[in-house]
Amino acid sequence: MAVEDTGVETTTAGTPQSSELLRRREVHAAAFEATLKEVFLAQGIQLVEPLAKASKETVVYSGRYHGESVAVKIFVPAVEEIEDALSAFGAFKVECEKTMILSRRSPHIVQVMEYGDAELPHDLAEELRDFFPVKLLPFMVTERARFGSLDRVMRATRKTPGLDRMSLLEALCAATEGIHEAHLHHVAHRDIKPQNILVFAPGVAKIADFGIARWRTRRVHRESVLLTPKYASPEQAFYALTGEHEQLVEVRGDVYSWAIMVYELVTGHHPFAWAVTAGAATKEPLGQQRVLLKAISPPTTAAASPPPATSPSIR
Repeated sequence: MAVEDTGVETTTAGTPQSSELLRRREVHAAAFEATLKEVFLAQGIQLVEPLAKASKETVVYSGRYHGESVAVKIFVPAVEEIEDALSAFGAFKVECEKTMILSRRSPHIVQVMEYGDAELPHDLAEELRDFFPVKLLPFMVTERARFGSLDRVMRATRKTPGLDRMSLLEALCAATEGIHEAHLHHVAHRDIKPQNILVFAPGVAKIADFGIARWRTRRVHRESVLLTPKYASPEQAFYALTGEHEQLVEVRGDVYSWAIMVYELVTGHHPFAWAVTAGAATKEPLGQQRVLLKAISPPTTAAASPPPATSPSIR
């Protein structure tokens, strides 16, 4: 049941992924992690280990909260400009609040158990304080999926009892109800992919990570192009390549991305695997991404002009 690996990065990460602060955190990973664990223990949350690779804005840990196994998403920006950190801070707070509301409306959306802010201790050593450009650490505690993401299950070389192809299709159908609920409230997820479908049991899955969702009440004047190329809709690909018609990136794009997941699960192949192969000749990673985006976008972008001044953030 393992799907074909097309070799395209689909983890949640901006481009460029590295920054000086992120690099220093990686060099001093033990000290950074120990500080996080100490801070959150004061909140009654025991962090155990990272669940995913850190991005420039968040880290995600497995943990224990009130005796339950949970996932903890923590906002710890690794950006050079404080204005960027404060902008992302506000966006994360909106994500926490809106995801909490949606999770209460549908059991097919990962349930938010708690969210809030953790404060850095006043006596924290200066060299450790430098890891945290924002002195408050917003966080969101959610239920944790027993089997992890759909992507992890699909790529497993050893079959898990009860998680055959039909069971995963049933789970995907269940998660569809979660995205339907979001659409009823005019929320476009914009990052539908197997990594954001969490499998809780045979036939049971939920939608997660509304990190780049478009909320109807949220207005932004300057917005980066955020997407996962393998699961981008034609509208997302067009906007990433040209910087035009951003208003067309909405709920219908989620349906397109969902269809790609179903195709991949049923056939074991990605529908644009040929474009990945064609892009392999390009040594530069962003060049490979552009080949894939051109394949997905409408034919009118085949001869698209160079990318806009603000480069897209590839997720």
